Amino acid sequence: MNLIDLEAFVSVVDHGSVVAAAAGLHLTQSAVTRRIQNLEDALGMPLLDRQTRPMRPTRAGQETYEFAKPVLSSVNDLKTGIMNGGEPSGNFRFGMPRGLGDLAIGSPIRCLRTEFPKLQIQAFVQWSTVLLERLANRTLDAAVVLIPEGVVPPSSLVAECIGTEPLSIVAAKTKRLPQSIDFEELSAESWVLNPHGCGSRQLLEVAFLQRGLPFVSAVEAEGYELQFSLVAEGIGLGLAMPQVFYSSPLRKQLKLVDVKDFTPRQNIWLLHSRHIGRLAPAVRCVRDMVIQYLRYKGRQ
Repeated sequence: MNLIDLEAFVSVVDHGSVVAAAAGLHLTQSAVTRRIQNLEDALGMPLLDRQTRPMRPTRAGQETYEFAKPVLSSVNDLKTGIMNGGEPSGNFRFGMPRGLGDLAIGSPIRCLRTEFPKLQIQAFVQWSTVLLERLANRTLDAAVVLIPEGVVPPSSLVAECIGTEPLSIVAAKTKRLPQSIDFEELSAESWVLNPHGCGSRQLLEVAFLQRGLPFVSAVEAEGYELQFSLVAEGIGLGLAMPQVFYSSPLRKQLKLVDVKDFTPRQNIWLLHSRHIGRLAPAVRCVRDMVIQYLRYKGRQ
């Protein structure tokens, strides 16, 4: 058994295929296959279920992966410590949730570029459910996600709750609504919301379902500025975090609606793999910038 065989195996598990692993390692597919076979011969058992797509590890393969990952991470950290004086380098893949607004990812990117110039940054703004899936299949190193209160992240990840934010009902400024209304009164309204897969939309739908009230979606659209423009036209009500509302150029055409018996909140979690190694300072940079963003927006 040797490190290059372990590296090939881990890469196949991370990428889900020999083809992608070979491209990532700059090897031929046959070379990757041969290295995995060497590892399987050394351990005396199959490590990959070759009938699944994407390719998944067997039970023995999963155990091997869990042992191999920190070993390879430690080797990479050693190389980084010697060659780059301990400075993080290589690829760093992180994600931010759409619920915080597309511009929330800007501060972490700028901080990473300034503090860690040897990093190659890959940044994504996606739904929290997608980010969780990408963390699980190891195509992201770290992510900030929004999770409803009372729900905890997967135990397989290192998790830190860095904040809790409310969700607000948004209406056209011209829409005639009482200054403060009951949730039941919202059942007479239609909605302009994110497509399915959005945690805030799910919170709203569950609230209607639990109360036995009708829920009507007028438009499903990605992008808060598009949603706010439709809300401003009176097509329906919207749902967003206050900082997204206050940072919108359309806010003068909109207003927040106070709902007496509905106060949805989402926790903001920073998640990363247990084998983050040399990228730990980059993860802390993302964490600090998100906390700073939330504090700044909270004062507006």
